[in-house]
Amino acid sequence: MNIYKFSQYNSNKTELFCPMDTKELWDENSKKYPSDETIRYYQENPIEYKFNNYGFRTPDDFNDTDEGNIFLGCSQTIGIGHHLENTWSYKLNKEVGGKFWNLAQGGCGIQTDYRLLLAWKDTLKIKNIFHYTVPWPRYEFFNDKEMIYLTPRNKSIIKSYKWKFYVDVLSGEKYSNYNQMVYINAIKGLSHEIGCNYYYLTDKILDEFPENDNSLRARDLTHPTVGQQNFLYEQFLKVWENING
Repeated sequence: MNIYKFSQYNSNKTELFCPMDTKELWDENSKKYPSDETIRYYQENPIEYKFNNYGFRTPDDFNDTDEGNIFLGCSQTIGIGHHLENTWSYKLNKEVGGKFWNLAQGGCGIQTDYRLLLAWKDTLKIKNIFHYTVPWPRYEFFNDKEMIYLTPRNKSIIKSYKWKFYVDVLSGEKYSNYNQMVYINAIKGLSHEIGCNYYYLTDKILDEFPENDNSLRARDLTHPTVGQQNFLYEQFLKVWENING
């Protein structure tokens, strides 16, 4: 397959766990917090991660005939630690209508978002592009055989690509924000070429999220809560309604 279309997940598979929501972490948390409401909820309602014909977490197989909406982002958009129906992207797509073309990849950054939109824009029929982006220092590079991700978690690879350069330059706030701005403008250009609206929010929107959030947590106890997912859905819906009435 074209490496531009590469997904880190296996196609036509249903998985019970998905990094960072791993079985090892689940077993550990279940022993530590046996009475926790979140743990009890997921014991009774286990998650299934279903990946389509190209390895993306969406119930719809990709095709070139049905019109749908593209969703770009990382773990918050793919919904790591959540049932798919509790994610902002799934809820928003139900409201907007059309096929759910979710291209999100956990642990990846804005370069991945751009690559996947570039790869799929001539295959999928796109009504809208919705993009939740966080300016974390996550980068990807590739050759003819493999995809290489540079993130703070992937120190073994980063060391072979000059750890000091990553820390001093690539992960610095100024360069991370600059890189973010470059790719947002590039995605805007692709959306103009496609002829569809592009809606994006950054993590700054969470400054408006109420602190007293008692909603269900993600199963890994790390990722955003269902309340935060709902908040992102509501904010994107407002932006969409402002344009579409």
